[in-house]
Amino acid sequence: MRWIIFDFAGVVGRHQPQSARDGMVAVAGVESDRFWAAYWEHRDPYDRGLMTAGDFWSAVEKTLEADFTAEVTGELIRLDITSWLNPDISTVELIADLKSQGLGVALLSNAPHELADALDDVTWMADLEHRFFSSRMAISKPSPEIYTAVLSALDARPAECVFIDDRPPNVTAAETVGMHALLFTDADRLRADLDDLLRGI
Repeated sequence: MRWIIFDFAGVVGRHQPQSARDGMVAVAGVESDRFWAAYWEHRDPYDRGLMTAGDFWSAVEKTLEADFTAEVTGELIRLDITSWLNPDISTVELIADLKSQGLGVALLSNAPHELADALDDVTWMADLEHRFFSSRMAISKPSPEIYTAVLSALDARPAECVFIDDRPPNVTAAETVGMHALLFTDADRLRADLDDLLRGI
């Protein structure tokens, strides 16, 4: 085993806290369920780098039949980016432990350019020197091509890699291309699962 490859949101970083979600809804001035339905409707092309942040929020605005001012759009962009910048410290510590054991660690995340750029600047991502973002690759999970592209970039065979994600379709896709894969629930469970997997290889 050469590489342990981590998803970001829900694994290395926590999902958006409720306070941040509530803040975005309040700024948009629309009903919560409608806001999040529009947000996720347009998220994939944004994650694949096919939209700028302005394009994304313009599409959300149109779906909501809203009228965002430039100030509202700017604040939504800011709140959206910062809402994802909350590390799971236990996972960050696990990554440092794996690296100290001589294992390669990498990141594969669906993330738009703006979030990818922000993650490049946070100190708690330092151990993840190899980072692959959907926006920079113009493809997103769970497309098999994104996994094969990462394997090629790392010069690794599928059997040499473990991929970790909190979303079952992404785990299944990694397994489809021949990688070992684990479904993330929490860092303690992951540590035990990795120990079991590495002992069995």
